[in-house]
Amino acid sequence: MASFPSAPSRCKVLVVDDEPDILAVTKLGLKSLRWHGRRITFLAAESGAEAIEVMRANPDVAVVLLDVVMETEHAGLECCRAIRETLDNQITRVLLRTGQPGHAPEKQTIEDYDIDGYLPKAELTSTRLYSACRTAIRAWEQLLTLERQRQFLVAVNECAVSLRTYQKLDVSLNKILDTAIAICPSSLAILSLETYEEDGNPRRFVLHESIGDDAAEAEAKAAEWANKIHRDAKLQSLETVSRVDGGVLLPIRLHRELGYGWIFLVDAQVDDLVMNVLPMLSAHAANALYGSVAQAMLSKPERNIFDDIAI
Repeated sequence: MASFPSAPSRCKVLVVDDEPDILAVTKLGLKSLRWHGRRITFLAAESGAEAIEVMRANPDVAVVLLDVVMETEHAGLECCRAIRETLDNQITRVLLRTGQPGHAPEKQTIEDYDIDGYLPKAELTSTRLYSACRTAIRAWEQLLTLERQRQFLVAVNECAVSLRTYQKLDVSLNKILDTAIAICPSSLAILSLETYEEDGNPRRFVLHESIGDDAAEAEAKAAEWANKIHRDAKLQSLETVSRVDGGVLLPIRLHRELGYGWIFLVDAQVDDLVMNVLPMLSAHAANALYGSVAQAMLSKPERNIFDDIAI
């Protein structure tokens, strides 16, 4: 499963204009603009075609300040259409600037090209430019958050509906671990589960996935982390997804004391959105694994399930 976009660490603004002086003045007018206290990263292009290539290489651009008339009378409009349709980028916000309003009627352009603002150059003050960019950046951030949330929820739902009680436990555990890594990438992810065999004997699973390490090194690190967590009573007693020393821990508690497990994501960088989604994955995992263990135990006709499951 592919990982999803992480929270952006910087904000990029692409300025597109065939006049170098306009590019310079625009950057100067926005030099005080900040995003979460950080400077804005400015990119530049002098034609619609160049802007498309910049966007292809930088799909995380927050705002495009786009001139209309450049190499052709409608170069800016064609660029905007390419961003939305060819590059399938619906998140980046586009502010259209033109010195010749007749080439792009305002109402029609806003409706047809999904732009966030129409700024005639003759009326454009530094204050209005700053305000328009600030508003567009805020809209971009909100749309990006909504898209990340949608992708996370889809991943959790797909994982939940794919888990079956008749599946072998290691198959279900791999699906759960893959989903956790997709939502919250980490250098090493470990899943541990202590539960029961069909005959009621204890059984322990430990799975891991690693980025960068060879198999032997990853296995050694996973075993070291697993032993450390198993020896730590405080970590074992956690009830909710928590940031802990070295990473993020997701507890997985099966109902009726049929097992306890956890997922540990080493060096994971998480934001509030990820921390809100991971408990949903943990809850679905616990429900599904409980069903698998209980079903396996119930399938043994010579045993009394009520000896093992408290009612």
